[in-house]
Amino acid sequence: MKIFRLPDLGEGLPDATIREWLVREGDSVATDQALVTVETAKALVEVPSPYSGTVEKRFAAEGETLQTGQPLIGFLPSANEAAAGVSVPPADSGTVVGKIESGGEALAREQRPVFNRPRCATPVVRALARQLGVDLSRLHPSGSRFSEAEVRAAAASPPPARDVEPAARPESAPACSTAGEPVRRAMALAMGRSRDEVCPMTLCDEADISHWGKSTPATVMLVRAIAAAVRESPNVNAHFQQENLRPQLSVNIGLAVDAPRGLFVPVLRDVDAQSDEQLLEVIRRFKQQAQQGAIPRNDLQGATIHLSNFGSLGGRFATPVVVPPLVCIVGAGRSHKAVLPHKGKARVRKLLPLSITADHRAVTGGELARFLKALKDHLES
Repeated sequence: MKIFRLPDLGEGLPDATIREWLVREGDSVATDQALVTVETAKALVEVPSPYSGTVEKRFAAEGETLQTGQPLIGFLPSANEAAAGVSVPPADSGTVVGKIESGGEALAREQRPVFNRPRCATPVVRALARQLGVDLSRLHPSGSRFSEAEVRAAAASPPPARDVEPAARPESAPACSTAGEPVRRAMALAMGRSRDEVCPMTLCDEADISHWGKSTPATVMLVRAIAAAVRESPNVNAHFQQENLRPQLSVNIGLAVDAPRGLFVPVLRDVDAQSDEQLLEVIRRFKQQAQQGAIPRNDLQGATIHLSNFGSLGGRFATPVVVPPLVCIVGAGRSHKAVLPHKGKARVRKLLPLSITADHRAVTGGELARFLKALKDHLES
């Protein structure tokens, strides 16, 4: 039997949950035919067959969680292989499914805690190891502690082979108790990485939006204002990787969408090239898909700046969390009315609270302040 193992899906998580089998035992499949739909890192992914043949065995049931590299499906040897007496390798190592663009870097890999040896790396080096997917528990430092050079060298070397037996899975994660667990695990990993890597600074202000009509689409207005403010302070629309700041040409806004299964962040791509009607349609689609828990993987990648419109639920100000490699997130709070001086008289004005966090490693306080001022001016114009 030829065994195809769960491949590296490139999402930064070590496992995936079987959501729907698309083939049955005994079915004949062709190369690149979709075999199964799995969920990982907030996306549903169809896994294609690496070759044609007849399905002999499915190694996991729907709802079960498999680790990367564990047996997924087994195939009968082809008639030509059987007639020729060709020996069939016991397992397929599993390869990356497709090419995943790195517009937004994958979430850090989950690391099991190590209790049988002292910590031999600084927090910065451990964070770098998580970012590069290096398991320090399998390595030994040349001195008393690992250096950044050792971690980068380990990341550039092929990982040691792992033998995983189909029948025994001592290190496997248990099956998800709820359908939303992969989403919350991805969120936890992202927040842990932000805690380890980012040096955050937050500025707050309020924009006077009294001129907005009742039917004004607030999210579209915020998206337009962010795109305009980026032109005043382009370094906030950037990626910061390996101590290098890379401003991005297009403005791709990752929009935080709250859903029963957890937090989804689909991406509005090149917002300057889309009309208001197109943006509204994409936002509507994202919200519907988030409720269903089935946002395509490509729609979750490539953000250059984040927007959290948390005020639609509650709260005025916040300290939004920057997720590397991005350097900035805009938070919009709940609008409220206040009596303020306006044209020499006391007037009731409608205000929109704004909270903006940036990674101080990549963005200066002046750059963030100019961005906030430009954002506020555009919302008030």
